[in-house]
Amino acid sequence: MVDMPFGVSRLDSMLDGGVPTGSVVLLATEPGAGGRKFAHTSAAINALATTNNAAFEHHYRGIDHEGVIVPASVHYLSVAATAGSLEATLTETVSSEIAAQATDGISHHDLSETYFEATDVPDAWYQHDDPASTLPGVDTDDDAVEEIDATDPFEYAEDVGAITDDSEGEGEGEDEGEGRPDAADGEREGIPEAADSDAETASDTAAMTDTEGHGATDTSGILSALRASLDDAVGGNLVVIDAITDLDDLPEETVAWDAVVRLLRGLTRLVTARGGLVLVVADAEAVTDPQLGSLSAATTGTLSFAWETGGSQRARLLSIRELPSALDRLDRDEIAAFESELHDRGYDLSNVRKIH
Repeated sequence: MVDMPFGVSRLDSMLDGGVPTGSVVLLATEPGAGGRKFAHTSAAINALATTNNAAFEHHYRGIDHEGVIVPASVHYLSVAATAGSLEATLTETVSSEIAAQATDGISHHDLSETYFEATDVPDAWYQHDDPASTLPGVDTDDDAVEEIDATDPFEYAEDVGAITDDSEGEGEGEDEGEGRPDAADGEREGIPEAADSDAETASDTAAMTDTEGHGATDTSGILSALRASLDDAVGGNLVVIDAITDLDDLPEETVAWDAVVRLLRGLTRLVTARGGLVLVVADAEAVTDPQLGSLSAATTGTLSFAWETGGSQRARLLSIRELPSALDRLDRDEIAAFESELHDRGYDLSNVRKIH
């Protein structure tokens, strides 16, 4: 069995290196409880393994287990978030030094424009001339990123036959004309179109189906954009989706919730076949309990992030609700909620106590 690390040091140590490749793990999080911090940490630390391996070893304090590989590449999919660059986003969780070094190793898929096109939010609110602005004082010069260390402690995903060819991911969506966020550029820019062309476009849009062909319409194109990005990214890589529950904010006639669940279920089958690890951030209070349960049922594992209640101080807790191979690797008395902490390497489990 080949494992891939989360990038969260103490959790990976408990799991003997990580989780099996081919896993899709839901990060169900209360506001501020750590789920998004977990995703930021995972993306940054795993990217650091390819952009600055010496720093990866220093900060992550590697895992010395056979059969553990780091992802071939890291992809971060933002569904609706538009505030600042990816580097600025990562700096909310990890040190500015790690964020700057890791950003070059992350492919950022910003789907926010396609998302907001389906809403009544004014274009000027989410369209910016310079979306990649950096934090003051952060050196992003290419020379600041050290070359990868030749003495890499891990094999990389491509060495075990993972599917990482971008051409495979691009082929499926292009033939059918789906999955391109810029499909409506002409209309947004005010370019006049013939009436026949408009009618044909409307007909094509109405005919869009979800990943399993159930006929759900996708008039906003956001599911098509998400499908295209995932088809390109999945295969021996780490993929973060932030956040799948943003889709519930859109009108029912635009994106039906059952279509979102089917998309996630289809994604789980795709990742099982191609390998890699996908983390799906879900804001627990943005959807109902049955909706959250449907997302959990569509994935291979669920980590729950919540605030500890009671006492004079709040504490972030991580509960392992379901995780591939976790029961085989953890002692029975370790299957509990763990207190977590934040440091310059981002989110990690605390070595202070375990919540029974």
